[in-house]
Amino acid sequence: MAVAAFFSLLFSQIASVHQEKIIYNQGGDIKIENPEVLQTFYDQLGGGTRNYLINSGTGFNLNIKLSVPASSNYNGRYSAKVFLADQDVAFLDGQTSFAWKEFYNSFDREYYFLGPELAKPLPAGAYKITVFSYENRGKYILTVGKYQKFSFLNLLSAYFILPTLKLEFFQTSVWQFFLSPVGLILILILIVVLLFWACVNLAKFFAEKMGAERMPTILLTSSGMWGSKYDILSVLPKPAYNVRVAHIITASKPEEDKSYVEKDRELMREAQFNVEEIDIEGKNKGQLMNLLKDFDVIYVQGGNTFYLLKQMRQSGFDKVVKKLIKRGVVYVGVSAGSIVAGKTTVTAGWKDADKNIVHLKNLKGLRLVPFNIFVHYSPEWDETIKKEQKKSRHKLEILSDTQSILIQNKIITFLGSGERVIY
Repeated sequence: MAVAAFFSLLFSQIASVHQEKIIYNQGGDIKIENPEVLQTFYDQLGGGTRNYLINSGTGFNLNIKLSVPASSNYNGRYSAKVFLADQDVAFLDGQTSFAWKEFYNSFDREYYFLGPELAKPLPAGAYKITVFSYENRGKYILTVGKYQKFSFLNLLSAYFILPTLKLEFFQTSVWQFFLSPVGLILILILIVVLLFWACVNLAKFFAEKMGAERMPTILLTSSGMWGSKYDILSVLPKPAYNVRVAHIITASKPEEDKSYVEKDRELMREAQFNVEEIDIEGKNKGQLMNLLKDFDVIYVQGGNTFYLLKQMRQSGFDKVVKKLIKRGVVYVGVSAGSIVAGKTTVTAGWKDADKNIVHLKNLKGLRLVPFNIFVHYSPEWDETIKKEQKKSRHKLEILSDTQSILIQNKIITFLGSGERVIY
């Protein structure tokens, strides 16, 4: 019964909401649209009359009434005349013999004095309603129309306007409104909205927490599909034909020979991957997140390591990819795509083939893994590796073209053929 009473009160109050219009801070004539729809104009005369204009192309029923706020204009008494062109149509005399009646409105918790009313069918035409008093001063309310046209926007507008009216027009405490049945309903709605917001954010927090606990999967290779095809297939979260692969080809842009990219492209097609080539250069973090969020695999192609690292930083890819990995997206690095995943990218400079064409000074990597990576190993590089590794304080993992390293939940597994080289 209590619940039924509450909703009965709620809908009765909502039904009483109409279009509230504050015009006491406006000058000039006021145009009234849709004169048959219930509208309330809060106004104040400052020494002259106020005109309201209605221009109707069809006949309509004119319903108007005057009232005053008891709290801020107890003795105010007003009249109105309705004109069509210069001819009198109606006269609402609220100043000579009319008895104004006190009225309490539970919606805004205010007392009023109700003045004269008019209900009259009128033909089409341009009408003027003039409101006046003996001194043409003080606050009054003009209500026009009869039919309530409820909308959620009108309800929200009333809630926002009424506190202003309390303070400026009625000059009473705004807390009276919030203690009214409608004000309490507003507070309840705000509580529900806040609870909903809190639940959504808690759900988001736990979803991210659970996502963070998903096993991150990072596979670093020297030559991608050409040398580590079966290692790549083994880490897929589902069958290859259902896997969406974001093929990041940015590192290959400065390279003259891009045949290795085409080779990987063909091998991924043969494996039935759903591949989309993506260049991260010129994009921002928000664009990349929207672009990459629905992929299963981020496949970072090889090329110039320094150029790739610069574009990763400028685009925000370095931050986006870490979030995606935490959500369970598989990171596959190929050559430069593997090197940038390490602590630093210094190993890229151990070979003359990978030039620092962008003059990058900060060689810090993405630090997806706790070591540096040297790719395309062959015995001819032994002396160079020994010499350079003495200068480094980071652990080094070395990969030939048929080897790869799998990192899952901080567990490192060496994959592929050939003996593992350790310094």
